[in-house]
Amino acid sequence: MKFGLLYEIEKIGLIDPDTGLVNDQRMQDVFRESMEQIKLADEAGFDYVWQVEHHFLGDFSVSSAPEVFLSAVSQQTSRIRIGHGVVLLPFGYNHPIRVAERAATLDILSGGRLEFGTGRSASLTEMDGFGVDPVTNRQQWDESLRMIVKMWEPGPFSWNSEAFTIPERQVLPKPQQKPHPPLWMAGTQPESIEVAAQRGLGLLHFTYSQPEELSQKIALYRETMERSEPVGGCKNNSFAAFTMMHCGRDDREALELGGPGIAWYVTATNNIYGQWTQTDRAHSYGWYAKAHKEGAFLGVRQARGEEATDIERMADDAILCIGGPQKCEQIIREFEAQGVDQMLFLVQHGPTQHEAIMDSLRLFGEKVIPQFR
Repeated sequence: MKFGLLYEIEKIGLIDPDTGLVNDQRMQDVFRESMEQIKLADEAGFDYVWQVEHHFLGDFSVSSAPEVFLSAVSQQTSRIRIGHGVVLLPFGYNHPIRVAERAATLDILSGGRLEFGTGRSASLTEMDGFGVDPVTNRQQWDESLRMIVKMWEPGPFSWNSEAFTIPERQVLPKPQQKPHPPLWMAGTQPESIEVAAQRGLGLLHFTYSQPEELSQKIALYRETMERSEPVGGCKNNSFAAFTMMHCGRDDREALELGGPGIAWYVTATNNIYGQWTQTDRAHSYGWYAKAHKEGAFLGVRQARGEEATDIERMADDAILCIGGPQKCEQIIREFEAQGVDQMLFLVQHGPTQHEAIMDSLRLFGEKVIPQFR
């Protein structure tokens, strides 16, 4: 079992809800705190750090330039793998050549530690801001990824399609890792599981939605991977399960210090994905609309008529990883038994205090990670 952290770069109070004005001090604090947490994670034995690309989402995420932040991370750490989790590939967000150049540069600066995660976004707020069409963005993601991998091959690159006509050019630099950094895709709905595996991509899976289906999704992923046609030079048969984590000295402390922030994050994501229930443009995002209506993004408890953000019960169901070291190990063992390769944790959630996050990372590194080595 490997362990990773995922950063949205979020903090309550970054944006004044009444005026829309930015709290400059809190903005500076959240970037500084994120860096301090990642440096500690590197020392504590975490294997990966991932950062999202998000736009226009207020307190939920100010991670709009992950390639800049991750470059700084590469100079402040020594061993932890550095992941785009993810870079958005639809053309309105990023031109494929620029993605290839920036990612290769990051791989060199990090000494060959880059993990190249990709995606297409799941938020209409972001898509509409960049003029990205939810109907065509998967096709654009696919073409962009295939272009980028070709750009990383030795020699010049050229491309001719309806979207791009690129004359022969040498795209530089090339990544340090050969044939290229490990390739990943973010996805949650069953269709995305197959899309990733068919292309030989590792999967970054949003796990706390419909956790009862995780075993089936992993089985589908492994079966599809066996007959995959990788877009790159090698397969990445890796399944990462994303959820929230807070490790306390005991279960009660973990719930007290980490519970409110995790509940805040669950509610925030529910609101974001709820956009798909209010539009006729869902198309390939229809699964999100259906899952939202069924309460999947608030955990299985809502379907049973119980409190949707009951964090303690979601931990008991091994949906969230929150508790003392023994409880955290027990929860991770359940993921491990289902075939998960990497636990991907969000530890910086909303109002959770920086000092509590640092203590949680230290404790997890000291008491939990060694149990899986």
